[in-house]
Amino acid sequence: MASRVELAIEALLVAADRPVRVEEIVAALPGEDVEGALNSLERFWSGRGMRLVRARDGLRLVRAPEAEAILAAIEGRRGRRLTQAAVETLAVIAMHQPVTLQDIERLRGVRLSRGIMDSLLDAGLVRVSLRRTDAGRAATYVTTERFLEHYGLGALTDLPTPEELRELINPPTDPSGGDGLEPPAFDPNLREPPRTSVSVGRRESGG
Repeated sequence: MASRVELAIEALLVAADRPVRVEEIVAALPGEDVEGALNSLERFWSGRGMRLVRARDGLRLVRAPEAEAILAAIEGRRGRRLTQAAVETLAVIAMHQPVTLQDIERLRGVRLSRGIMDSLLDAGLVRVSLRRTDAGRAATYVTTERFLEHYGLGALTDLPTPEELRELINPPTDPSGGDGLEPPAFDPNLREPPRTSVSVGRRESGG
């Protein structure tokens, strides 16, 4: 049975419209074992439909990625489906950010269609970051808070191994096809791709 402190923390996180910092919870519950209650809540929510994640800007309860397909079927949502190329591109950005379009092409070994980046930008999973300081002044791309929330990550340091990442962003396919951001499988061996594999003769179709 959850303790009074655990119940209070859950209520704070559910009611909040933003991440809640640990310091705020400690101030609201003086003298209580907040860290112990948080550890207990993390264990409770592990493997369930929600997850307690510790992000850079605070704590939050988010939906587990595994629940997305089920929610999509129940809610009847039919949204943007990420293509194989978009998922591979997202994995490269997550593991090597900040990266330029040229970096992505080099790492993936294939020329990048603008439609692929547009799909990731429209989904709110990546954003344009600072420009490089070299002569080219190319824009760089990084993942967003939405990326962390969608995949149940507290911070980029929580990124899994390539094999675990494949399971994380390639959940079982919903038979109804209703997931708003459900991607197909992708090659997980992208953490250390060969630098000599760039092909200038092959271009992807738009994402």
